[in-house]
Amino acid sequence: MSPIISEVILSGFTINSALRRRTHLVLSFSVVFLYWFYVFS
Repeated sequence: MSPIISEVILSGFTINSALRRRTHLVLSFSVVFLYWFYVFS
């Protein structure tokens, strides 16, 4: 039982870090997009 629990916790951490990275990517991309939109408008 214990190895299964640790496996689930590890996979949860991996998914969480991947989601955080994707959110950071989307945020930085939208900031750049808004900046260019502001520059060219």
